[in-house]
Amino acid sequence: MALTKPNTPWYRAARDAWYVEIDGKQKLLAKGKANKDKALAAFHRLMLDRPDADRPAQDLSVPVLCDLFLGSLQARCRPETFAWYRGYLQAFVSFPRAARLPAAKVTEEFVTAWVDSRPKWGRSSRRAAIGCLKQAFAWAEKTRRLAADPIRGMKKPGAVARLRVLTAAERATILAAVRDGEFRDYVVALQETGARPSEVATVTAADVDLAQGVWTLDTHKTRTKTGKPRVIYLTPAAVELTRRKIAALTPADAGPLFRNRRGRPFNRNAVRIRFMRLRQKHAELAGVTAYAYRHTFATDALENGVGIAQVAELLGHTSTEMVMRCYSKLGTRVRHLRDMAAKAVGGAGATD
Repeated sequence: MALTKPNTPWYRAARDAWYVEIDGKQKLLAKGKANKDKALAAFHRLMLDRPDADRPAQDLSVPVLCDLFLGSLQARCRPETFAWYRGYLQAFVSFPRAARLPAAKVTEEFVTAWVDSRPKWGRSSRRAAIGCLKQAFAWAEKTRRLAADPIRGMKKPGAVARLRVLTAAERATILAAVRDGEFRDYVVALQETGARPSEVATVTAADVDLAQGVWTLDTHKTRTKTGKPRVIYLTPAAVELTRRKIAALTPADAGPLFRNRRGRPFNRNAVRIRFMRLRQKHAELAGVTAYAYRHTFATDALENGVGIAQVAELLGHTSTEMVMRCYSKLGTRVRHLRDMAAKAVGGAGATD
């Protein structure tokens, strides 16, 4: 995690192994160049147990604090969640002076200077970066690695509601612009299921029940809250798409159904880049991300008369609150609501 050599794993080609140097001694983390993630996991466990954890609070450096926090996350986070934390913390440690700064000396002004140094970060990224850092420092105080959290009172930028809803024409534009069938299948799955992009990216043949027409995911975003598997209900088109993806698998293939042309699963960054390129080529797609399909699915369902409780169930929410608060964008569809108002009083609907 840390960027100074004594705390940074490196690969030694002569021995085909990953090492780290701590207190002047080299330690083997993992064998094989492809096992970088395994090496990082071993490194974070090592950092969590090292004597630095018991050093006086004023001596704990920013890199060590970040390493210790990541070590605490390793066993309780999904890989993609862990990578999200690691990315922001690595960015912070790479900021000038951060690697040499005692954690207790970090200030709100220093953190602000860090996010300001990233001009490509929008409001949501700035919010995520500050939130990630605040969690690390709060953890350090809670576990007594720090006497006090120096950025406890720092405020994050307000959340940005990205409730972009796609029109039928925009959906057609996207499908026409996607050249490879693999990514087109992924997009169609988003459109037909209303599932989260990560859910479509991770579903496997073992999760599928074609007879019932469902995907059942044991591991998902809200598992810790609900304690239940996530059931995704398939339209006829989604059933046929799933059937075709399963038929294309080899007998020994137990990985995700939706993969890129190289046979690799679609990860968050790959999907983000694909939609970014679509927005660059088509100005009318401004604001469109993979999540827009989920928002569109929910909004269209509400507009087509599906009950709020049923929409919440289809989206995998535990209550209707999220649907009411975030997905019900019918207020932007004036004609539809005027029709509904007319029907409410026995009229035939709006005519102009």
